[in-house]
Amino acid sequence: MVLDQAAEDSKPDQKDDEQQTGEKLPVVKQDVRLNNRIIDLRVPTNQAIMRLQSGVCNIYRTFLYTKDFVEIHTPKLIGGSSEGGANVFKLKYFEQDACMAQSPQLYKQMALCGDLQRVFEIGPVFRAENSNTNRHLCEFTGLDLEMEFKNHYFEVLDLIGELMVYMFKNIKEKHAAELAVINDQYPFEEFKCADPVFKLHFKEGVKML
Repeated sequence: MVLDQAAEDSKPDQKDDEQQTGEKLPVVKQDVRLNNRIIDLRVPTNQAIMRLQSGVCNIYRTFLYTKDFVEIHTPKLIGGSSEGGANVFKLKYFEQDACMAQSPQLYKQMALCGDLQRVFEIGPVFRAENSNTNRHLCEFTGLDLEMEFKNHYFEVLDLIGELMVYMFKNIKEKHAAELAVINDQYPFEEFKCADPVFKLHFKEGVKML
């Protein structure tokens, strides 16, 4: 009962519910939810989101293991920006200047130069982008991969295409229950991915434009 009420309270738009029941439901603002995060995590929708995030990482990792990738773990406190530019969080590392890693790019390339050939990482990424949108990139979990190709870069594109098809297919099959719970509170259209992924050559794209 408590969880059902918490789910109702956490809905971003309750006009439809109010019209159906004639009852004005309480609205819980984000700051209250974050200050009481343990209770907020008990809401079925939030539980489903957490389980789905876990599932995405598991499916991503499983596919890459079948393609002879090695999982690596790279530093997140580094001596300089990983990708250039000024969008880094700077801090003091004892008596030296340091910053939070923008990506594992340098270390992935080092691994390939060290003859690991195919590597991936699931880890946090930090970017000091002071945007005014409701989707910030200051801190997120990156699903990174790096690989050698022998003859043509299409080898990379084809593998990424296979990866996307595998992920969307398995998310739909293995996490249907979580998707249904999330869709009930945050309605979304099912994502469709062509199998195999459609490949558009540059010249064809130019002609279309």
